[in-house]
Amino acid sequence: MSTNDPLQLNNDVPADPDARPLALFDLDGTLTDPAGGILACHRWALEELGIEFDTSIDTATLIGPPAEEAHAILGVPADRIAESTALYRERFAIAGWLDDTLYDGIADLVQALSDAGWILGVATMKIEQFAPRILERVGIADYFDVISGSDTKRTRTNKRAIIEHALAALDRPTNGVVMIGDRRHDIEAARSLQMTSIGAAWGFGSIDELIAADAHAIAVEPANVAEILLGD
Repeated sequence: MSTNDPLQLNNDVPADPDARPLALFDLDGTLTDPAGGILACHRWALEELGIEFDTSIDTATLIGPPAEEAHAILGVPADRIAESTALYRERFAIAGWLDDTLYDGIADLVQALSDAGWILGVATMKIEQFAPRILERVGIADYFDVISGSDTKRTRTNKRAIIEHALAALDRPTNGVVMIGDRRHDIEAARSLQMTSIGAAWGFGSIDELIAADAHAIAVEPANVAEILLGD
């Protein structure tokens, strides 16, 4: 096996042969690289509160989880996390969402799945209003039938709730749906809903993290997702 081959971990993949296939993608670390904007917004929020940004922390751990979890990792006291994350989102609304870049191979992947008849959606921890803007700016928004994110009222604060919101919008059961994402949150949420899960190892989660979360398969690069789903 070459270093760019997908890792096929197990085959207990739920399937619904009568349903048109649906693939849900995480956004940060899967479709786009958001690191520059997200980290700048985290840093700004902490500086506003007079809290030093710990440069020894692996910044990859801050991309993907909810902002509340990221700020806990950064050492923000529990009684100040609501304030710090509000500041983070305030800054992100102004500038943070403008820094995403599309990963190489993603445009080809979504085109291939669309051409093969797949329905495509996005399930992201990002506040929902920003996800379509980012996808439009990087040129792939038109491929997606649903874009589900967290909401400003904070009623959808975990990946499972966001996936369920996407499926409700499409009036789809979970059976036969594939979730593609780079962090354990994506894999664990998909597993909890009896969905197929594919780890995106080009993002911010390690292969070890994705294996520990029990991904059905791990794609080393976007082209591997097409190999797994289309047999290319």
